[in-house]
Amino acid sequence: MASTLLRTFLLLSTIFIVRPWAVNSSSFSSATDTTLDAHLASIRSFCKSTPYPDACFDSLKPSISINIKPNIIGYALQSLQTAIFEADKLLDLFLNIGSLGVVEKQKGAIQDCKELHQITMSSLQRSLSRIRSGDARKLSDARAFLSASLTNKNTCLEGLDSATGPLKSVIVQSITSVYRHISNSLSMLPKQELRKVTEGSNRRLMGFPAWVSRKDRRILQSFDGDYNPNDVLTVAKDGSGNFTTITDAVNFAPNTSYDRTIIYIRAGIYQENLDIPSYKTNIVLLGDGADVTIITGNRSVGDGWTTFSRLRRWVSGA
Repeated sequence: MASTLLRTFLLLSTIFIVRPWAVNSSSFSSATDTTLDAHLASIRSFCKSTPYPDACFDSLKPSISINIKPNIIGYALQSLQTAIFEADKLLDLFLNIGSLGVVEKQKGAIQDCKELHQITMSSLQRSLSRIRSGDARKLSDARAFLSASLTNKNTCLEGLDSATGPLKSVIVQSITSVYRHISNSLSMLPKQELRKVTEGSNRRLMGFPAWVSRKDRRILQSFDGDYNPNDVLTVAKDGSGNFTTITDAVNFAPNTSYDRTIIYIRAGIYQENLDIPSYKTNIVLLGDGADVTIITGNRSVGDGWTTFSRLRRWVSGA
């Protein structure tokens, strides 16, 4: 009898203890679901103002689990990081595509896309650093980088338009995905009002913009070759300089340099298809004059080259 009463008491105690916990757990779950639904609804509402709402929503959903503070800059960072993630995947595609994956009808179409994509990735990283700086004045720089990168999409797709191959559709879809996230990121950044230009704000030093260093001004102002040869790389057809071709001088210049590299090209006709990739930064080409220092290439649309490949000449580097 005592044993039966003890079992009954323990059973009732268990019910008494478990029931309140179950009620509290249910209430907590309900509250969590309500908060989650509200957050998702807020994100979906925010994304309606972007060019590609579905892509925006997909990129911002993870912000719930990683607890990103719900503000415009936080959303822009998340969207931009998604763009960079997708851009990395696209780069892998370009690097491993092979000649059979995409068959070019125009020469250099894939190479054009690779170079343009590298420029885009550099612009995305620069934008990310500007936004993360927390300096509102640098947001205009971020907008400029993102705007510039958007122009690369159509140039790449134009070259791929006539291409064929089993991986063409995969490449095009990946390109489209990357630039949708870039476009969304740009739309999220607040626009700054143009500041009134005050007298002296666009000052020039000795005829040059303020950003040109004293060393660069001295070299650019030199006359008849009166310069320190240690400050520049000299190209001369007759072999009297450091290099006989501009391409060799560009290849010798440092990669991703924060210092300006000046390449002085002496008088002559240089038959080169000159390409300066995006990682060859801060390069300045200085000749003896437009009528005596001449650079000419031999690419044409008639030979099957893309417009970008034909016109590309020291434009990739910054």
